[in-house]
Amino acid sequence: MSESRYTGVPDAALDALLDRTLAEVSGEIGALRLPCLQAVVLGGGYGRGEGGVLRTPSGPRLYNDLDFFVFTRGADAEAARRIDGALKAVSERHEKMLNIAVDFGPAKNVETLHRVASTLMFQELLRGWVPVWGQAELGKWIPALEPSDVPFSEAVRLLLNRGMGLIFAGEYLKSRRDDPDFIVRNMNKAILGGGDALLISSGRYLWRGRDRVQAFAGHVKAEGLPPEWASLYERAFQWKMEPEPVLPGDPERAWRDCRRFYLDCVCRCAGVPSGASPCAVRRGLHRGAAREKSVKNLLRWLLKARRLPAAASVFDPPVGPVLGRLYAELSGSGTYLNRSPQLYRLWNLFN
Repeated sequence: MSESRYTGVPDAALDALLDRTLAEVSGEIGALRLPCLQAVVLGGGYGRGEGGVLRTPSGPRLYNDLDFFVFTRGADAEAARRIDGALKAVSERHEKMLNIAVDFGPAKNVETLHRVASTLMFQELLRGWVPVWGQAELGKWIPALEPSDVPFSEAVRLLLNRGMGLIFAGEYLKSRRDDPDFIVRNMNKAILGGGDALLISSGRYLWRGRDRVQAFAGHVKAEGLPPEWASLYERAFQWKMEPEPVLPGDPERAWRDCRRFYLDCVCRCAGVPSGASPCAVRRGLHRGAAREKSVKNLLRWLLKARRLPAAASVFDPPVGPVLGRLYAELSGSGTYLNRSPQLYRLWNLFN
């Protein structure tokens, strides 16, 4: 079976739809004649050729967001705001036509991309993108890292975001909110995020999703982890490729099982045994951040949160102490829990 340009499961109709969409987006961007705009590319799942295909009675549909990255050269803050505003109108038109989110990320000057080069987002973009408008030279703009050089804080950031998604899914189940797609999607993302974080923290991460399925199975075997973890991760990846927004027969049990796997992954990343106390996890995350301590992290706490974490963590990337708080809340609940306002605020500030 031939590979798809955009989706993890080949589908000629969706390839054709996205070809047309990108051509239309390119024409609309060109017509805007925006000064300082250098290039626009499609990243995310569809940019990597790993986007989801939703099967419906009326035929296959796009499932994930379209994630566009916007690059400028020499744009000041006002010029960047004008570009972002102009592209917002393009986004809104295509969201109505495609019935999915169409997101143009904030404009970034190519001269400053070295500041974000160590993030998982931009390293994955470097390995999978589709040109849309302008002259994109990502290989020159973004220094490439080896997977083993991805910072520990990126594993922590992934765990933090996926853990919050798991909390949100629990809130939906507790309130009996009728949105099975949101619930099941976030449970599967928590499983994938936990597995990916283990690969990052062990230096075994790979850029392609299907390769990570094999890498995670190897990691499970090498580390003597429960064998069912490999199957759990593989099923979550297959769900990502062909999502089925249907609740399992016992959604509460499925959520608890997902939480157990996720919390075990947090412990493993922190270098502590499964079921460790919140204090032990916080100490482990602090040790993992040893190479990333900086005064800049202290300033981020002061300027954004207007408060400081425990004294030992003031120079750590803020995502570590926030994940420690999330672990304490999620591990202390017998069933679903409501997010604490303080945790939600810190997550919004630092995710």
